[in-house]
Amino acid sequence: MLLPYMAANIQQRREELRSRISINMKVLRGKLGISQEALAARAGIHRTHISQLERGAANLGLDTLIVVAAALGVEEVDLLAVPTEQPLPVHRGPQKRSSS
Repeated sequence: MLLPYMAANIQQRREELRSRISINMKVLRGKLGISQEALAARAGIHRTHISQLERGAANLGLDTLIVVAAALGVEEVDLLAVPTEQPLPVHRGPQKRSSS
């Protein structure tokens, strides 16, 4: 059972680690030049789950941490490390041209 003072600290720590993982995933994926879909295929998980992780909207379980790190070619600790870089802007695919 968590004591009241522990619960307050856990929420802040959870948000901090989700942010670290999110930034590190984006940076590493950007360095590989792969899409969320390609990362999901490499890791064997759904693309929407990758999206949720990169937005900090989902918890990263231990099994998922292992497969995502392997898919990115890094150690698990690299996803948890304090980010030293910021992700590059996302290049989206070809946009539909409006016909005028």
